[in-house]
This record gives sequence, structure tokens and C-alpha cells, in this order.
Amino acid sequence: MNNRVTGKVNRIWVGVTSAAVFLSDLPRNSAPARGLFNIPKSHQNFNALYSLALSAAINRKDLTIQTTEDITPKRIGTVSDLWVEW
Repeated sequence: MNNRVTGKVNRIWVGVTSAAVFLSDLPRNSAPARGLFNIPKSHQNFNALYSLALSAAINRKDLTIQTTEDITPKRIGTVSDLWVEW
């Protein structure tokens, strides 16, 4: 499997303990459970990661998400790193 995907942000959800990022049009085998990539608020760079995801969404740029484990449709992806090619 792979722990990295790239796509357009089509939804961001912010909750009490985390923020969730959803990318559009990921192949089923490249998407986590419910399409959800979780950024825990306990992540040392939470504010920067959330801001980058929001900037990518606003500017319609591709966002690359790297997760802590391989991405599988059986579990939510936990974000370790994000980046955007401007």
C-alpha cells in the first residue's frame, strides 16, 4: 500500500479534537475509511497543517497528504505531513 495521496480538497471539517480533510476523486484503494484524513489537534503543527489545507482548498491547488500508516479503506488516515506545489 501507499501512505501518500494527492488531490483537490473538497471538504474540511473541524471538530473538538481534530480537523478532517477530504480529497475529491481518489480511487477507492487510495482512500481511507469514509474518505477522511484526520489532523489531530495534538499534532505539533496542527495550526500550520490546517492553514495549508485551507489555503489549498481556497486556491484550488492539489494537496498532498502523507499519513502515519499505509492508507486503507478500513481505517481513517492520520495526517503526518501536508504540502502544496505552488
